[in-house]
Amino acid sequence: MFIFGIVGLFFIVLILIGLMVFLAKPKKATVEQFFNAPEIGINFDILDSDVIKNLELFPEIKKEFNYTARTSKKIVKSGVITASSQEEAIQSLTTLGLLDIVLEEIEGGRDNPFTPYYGVKPPI
Repeated sequence: MFIFGIVGLFFIVLILIGLMVFLAKPKKATVEQFFNAPEIGINFDILDSDVIKNLELFPEIKKEFNYTARTSKKIVKSGVITASSQEEAIQSLTTLGLLDIVLEEIEGGRDNPFTPYYGVKPPI
């Protein structure tokens, strides 16, 4: 009996709270503020200034290539060459007198990007 009384009282309280919430008159809405967007003017004349016209372009990024080639005396040479492109690397090696050139681009970057560039030594 006691448990039924507690459960009944609980349901009555829930019903009263529900009625108070759902049957309550809505409050007056506050006056909404509106956004007054400023007028924005972009001055494109700056693009015609001498400062912008005299800017220098970034130099082309050079790549590294491992090469294996042979000389005119059939001696095999290998090494690393830096050039903007594979064609430029081949042209540089041919001007050195190398033949049968095989190039392989060296991939930049690190295998694990989370390893630090420096070593941290713990204090002694």
